[in-house]
Amino acid sequence: MKYRLEEIATFSQGKQVSLKEQYSYNKGNSQRFIRIVDYTNPNEPIRFIDDYGKKYYATKDDLVMIRYGSQTAGKVVMGKSGIIANNMFKINLNNKIVSNKYMYYYLSQKNILNYLRSAQSSSTMPAINFGMLNNFVVNIPKLEKQEEIVRILEGLDKKIELNNKVNDSLFDLGDTLYKEYFESKAELPRDWKVCKLKEIANNYDAKRKPMSSREREKHPGKYPYYGAASIIDYVKDYIFDGIYLLMGEDGTVVTNDGTPILQYIWGKTWVNNHAHVLEGKMISTEHLMFCLRNYNVTNIITGAVQPKINQENMNNISIVLADEKTNKKYEKTINLIMKQYKSNIEENRKLEQLRETLLPKLMNGEIKLDKIEN
Repeated sequence: MKYRLEEIATFSQGKQVSLKEQYSYNKGNSQRFIRIVDYTNPNEPIRFIDDYGKKYYATKDDLVMIRYGSQTAGKVVMGKSGIIANNMFKINLNNKIVSNKYMYYYLSQKNILNYLRSAQSSSTMPAINFGMLNNFVVNIPKLEKQEEIVRILEGLDKKIELNNKVNDSLFDLGDTLYKEYFESKAELPRDWKVCKLKEIANNYDAKRKPMSSREREKHPGKYPYYGAASIIDYVKDYIFDGIYLLMGEDGTVVTNDGTPILQYIWGKTWVNNHAHVLEGKMISTEHLMFCLRNYNVTNIITGAVQPKINQENMNNISIVLADEKTNKKYEKTINLIMKQYKSNIEENRKLEQLRETLLPKLMNGEIKLDKIEN
């Protein structure tokens, strides 16, 4: 059955809270403050604010839509509890007709996201409002069928989430091994040495790798795009082909404890010019990653207004280089860890493609649910 969204939902906007009224700790009677960045950056520190009441509160099971952002406007999110910021709003559904999770998947369809973004007036900073959604027509099956559709899509998401958790554990294991091999010794062995990053790795400037307009036209959206803080599937001007590390030059992508946020990338990839692209030279790229994951980069960040890590400062980072036998032994294990990591990422890409293919077909009734095996 078809409904206008205003027939089955109401909307409640979040709360505007100034930065000086946000805290890094819970004062005892505080609530978590949920911002857009909490959904886009898993490393973002949690903020707390005073309790402004249930009007602005969303539970992890509530459906929330992001209002602003060139890459986030119109995106629906779930999974966090707290008072939401005013650049988001909660969608309060009549759950006798439609479940929150079904509507989450329904509104996650690319064609709906594109519709919402094209319906607003600004091209530079898209903004979604309630009026766009009130008359939006939604095709809603019976609750039993909704549950079946959610079960299929949620199964894919849970597998993706499991792979991500396994990869987090693999990184933790890699960090532990690095510390055991290179940081557990009271003093540096005689045949070890301290090198500058430029001696053991290539630090490419993305601007030196321009892609021709012919290649851009030939492969639109074919390869993932990596920027300093996000990954989006569309074409940019700089391309790398191989196995690399990616580190944003913007100091804001560095975690509180001073460790850099690194992406391990392979294959043909577009990269913007706000990132350092690193490749192991005297050591493997995988080895290099764990060197940098265990290095505090806060002392090489420059710029008070626009913090950044420039290429020269990166090149002068000091890294301990072990003897050849130790390096090979360590890299043999690390390379196995990263092989599994890569396998999990590739599986997730396939699962995400499958989900994107299934989603509109399930919502439109093109796939008969009784034909899908449990």
